[in-house]
Amino acid sequence: MARTVPFPSPPLAGTGFVLRPLSESDYEAARASREHPETAEWVNALPEADGERLIRLVESRRRAGRLLHLAIADDENGSYLGEILLFLRTPEAGETGIGEIAFVVAPAARGRGFASAAVTALSGWAFSELKLQRLQLSIRPDNVASRRVAERAGYAYEGTLRSSKLIRGSRIDAAVYSLLPDQPSSRLT
Repeated sequence: MARTVPFPSPPLAGTGFVLRPLSESDYEAARASREHPETAEWVNALPEADGERLIRLVESRRRAGRLLHLAIADDENGSYLGEILLFLRTPEAGETGIGEIAFVVAPAARGRGFASAAVTALSGWAFSELKLQRLQLSIRPDNVASRRVAERAGYAYEGTLRSSKLIRGSRIDAAVYSLLPDQPSSRLT
């Protein structure tokens, strides 16, 4: 049986934000962020129709050792600024020690460094606490902003995998970036 993915304790934080468990009350802001015209082409829609079902789903995947889904929240009032997800490869998939990070930042919070800081914080924690041996980001090649986030977080570009991801029902190419635990940027947290 897979080990439950713990929540970071104390919560991971950076300038102006904290990473906390996603809550039912984040649902509408998360949906609006993912459906925003500047975002929808890069990410999938939320997999559930309401906050209660979404939290039930992400919690079941966390308990199964497959996912950690956190809100990027304002450090003063706790409001939703975005979300960050850590997908874990499971023994059933034939791979362990590998995680993939994905993120979305609400349109009003963009350009303030939250994404790269959150990726950096979660990456350091995943290496130190979960003992992962590789982290990666799969980014659509023409998503310049997300590619900059990967580079600012210390991830190295490895190449582009053709037709490797499914976004909103369409197969897309993915630029793959990776970070290993012995890289200096993986020890920033």
